[in-house]
Amino acid sequence: MNKGKILVSNFTILNDLEFNKSVIIIVKDDEEATIGFILNKKSKYIISDLNESCKGLDLSIYEGGPVAMDSIHFIHKKCKFLNDSIKITDDLYWGMNFKLAVELLKEDKISKNDIKFFLGYSGWEKNQLKGELDENSWLLSNNFKTKDILKTSNLFWKKKINEFGEYYKIWSNSPDNPNLN
Repeated sequence: MNKGKILVSNFTILNDLEFNKSVIIIVKDDEEATIGFILNKKSKYIISDLNESCKGLDLSIYEGGPVAMDSIHFIHKKCKFLNDSIKITDDLYWGMNFKLAVELLKEDKISKNDIKFFLGYSGWEKNQLKGELDENSWLLSNNFKTKDILKTSNLFWKKKINEFGEYYKIWSNSPDNPNLN
C-alpha cells in the first residue's frame, strides 16, 4: 500500500514536463486506482481566484496534477471540525468538505498553515503506478514531516532527490526544462 507515501520523480522522467521535478503525496491507493497531489508546483492562482466563496482568502493553490483540472482538492492537518476527511497519515488528511473548510478558515478555526489546496490531481489506473515504480520513473519515500508537506517550495524536489544519495545529487541541479539546456 502506497497511501501516505511520497513519490519523488526520478531523473529518468526529466523530459516529462508534467511530472518533471515533482513530489507527490499519495492519498488513495486501492484496487481501483491510485490518487495523489503534486506538492511542489504552485500555480499562478490563489484560492479566491478560483472560487467566489473564498473571497478574502489569499492562499496559494498548487497544481495537483493533470487530471480533472476543473476540480479543487485539499489536504489538512488533523482537525476536529473536518471529521469527514480521509486519513492519509496519523496527522494528515484528505479533506472532503470544501465548503466547511472555507468557513473554518474564515472563522480562524483552521490555520492557513494547516491546509493546502490543489487544482486537479494525479491519478493512475490499477497497477499503472507499480509499473512506473518498476521502471524507476519514481522513487518512493516515507521520510517527511507534515509541516514540510503543507509548506513546500519549488526546492522541495531537490531536497527529496538528494536524500536518495550521491548518485542522484548531480540531477538535483538539472534545469526545469532539459530541452533548454
